[in-house]
Amino acid sequence: MGKVKSAVITSLIVAAVLVLTLFATISFPTSNVKRYNSFISTIVMGSELTGDSYAVLYPAGVISSSDYNVVVGDSENIEEKNEYEGKYTPCGGVYVENEKLEDKDAFKASVLKDAEIISARFADKGYSGYSVTVVDDYSIKVTVPSNMSYAALKEYDVSARSAALTEIGHAVQYLTLEGEMSLRDSETATTSMLGVNEDFSSYFRKISMYSMAGSHAVKFDLTDEGFDKLNKIVSAGSEGSNAYIFVGETTLGMQIALGTPLTEKSMFYQLDRAYAQDFSILLSSVHSGNVLENKYNDAKSSTEMKLISVTPVFGEYAAVYLGVVVLLAIIASVVASVLKYKKLGLINALTVVIYSLAMVCALNIIGIQLTLAGAFIALAGLALITFTNFYVFEAIRKETFTGRTFQASVKDGYKKTLMSVLDLHIVLVVIAAMLALIGFGELAACGLIFFIAVIASYTLYWFTRFMWFVTVSPVKDKFGFCGYTREVYGDED
Repeated sequence: MGKVKSAVITSLIVAAVLVLTLFATISFPTSNVKRYNSFISTIVMGSELTGDSYAVLYPAGVISSSDYNVVVGDSENIEEKNEYEGKYTPCGGVYVENEKLEDKDAFKASVLKDAEIISARFADKGYSGYSVTVVDDYSIKVTVPSNMSYAALKEYDVSARSAALTEIGHAVQYLTLEGEMSLRDSETATTSMLGVNEDFSSYFRKISMYSMAGSHAVKFDLTDEGFDKLNKIVSAGSEGSNAYIFVGETTLGMQIALGTPLTEKSMFYQLDRAYAQDFSILLSSVHSGNVLENKYNDAKSSTEMKLISVTPVFGEYAAVYLGVVVLLAIIASVVASVLKYKKLGLINALTVVIYSLAMVCALNIIGIQLTLAGAFIALAGLALITFTNFYVFEAIRKETFTGRTFQASVKDGYKKTLMSVLDLHIVLVVIAAMLALIGFGELAACGLIFFIAVIASYTLYWFTRFMWFVTVSPVKDKFGFCGYTREVYGDED
């Protein structure tokens, strides 16, 4: 390859990498009210980096100490004070209605069982980490990652911050609904067309979330019995009217048009992603018989559900510290490459930068939540690509010791290491795929990150070979370019 062609290809690749690096790492204001947030700053991170959000759920008949004290300690309404003092008994950090304490063991057991069901529902959300615990025997604390990017955490992206908190609030609101599933003739109806007195599980084979091409829906797969039953209900209804799906006394807003017979044994209700996911988890749970015994988010309750944000475990600047660690790892890899292999080290440095950009883009596009464990998995991928290149470089160095020409040394070096490199990457990609498919939460996220890292490493292994060919072709002293010393001289290149 000639000098001009080599220079053009190298310049185009380097320019593209530099531009992408600029957009990936630098945020800046574009006007007085608008701001461009870099790719890195918009990666969704785990609770160690952006903190948790939690809500304390009080079942009907239980209120918090603060709410009790507002009435008894601060209110001037004597009648209301006397009512509260006679109605509630202190139990740890909460106050419980006296009639609920008549069989307190049963009440405690019902709250504990509800906590287990709620925990199973949140497990299906796929959070990197969450907890559902019983507090003071009579209330439930739900803690989930804030699911924010650095830009949202620092309020550089107010809309993203609001969306993250709204989504958490939505999950807490709907995944803690009590009651059976029913089908009613209006959104305010108390009469059930199909509901709690019938075996809903015999009508629906499965209820799940369905996603395709950016659209999301709740999918109902009907059994033969359910198809016949719903068709009777639909056919008996007035055309133009609807039936509505309820859980307990809460409508989910999903409608079944009446007057038109069903033609398929699957029903789809297209919704926003958050609604589709939460509704499918809730309905699947209820359909499986996991019904909460207590009501937790009654709008008429004296205690409103409040979402509270908590500072990250490792401090407000945890994400910044992690960024510094990753940057130092990248710099160390680049410096080690150049010191050991001279100009050839710059090619490895280019692959390291491209790998880093690929990981940032993948995390953004796929929406993987980055935790500390995930970040170190990504660094393991960085170590893998550097090790692979160094392994091949050293194999080629050994070939040059035999006195062979440079081209022959490179060809045989890659040939002799190909199977070892391929085997290593196959083993690692299988392990990563198993973690991603079998694991859940943070483990699954780490598996997916490692899967992407291994694929990127093997792809960049061949990219390194290509760039080596492009950059070294016009160079006269090829051994000096790579930092090799030819101990036995044969024919010149």
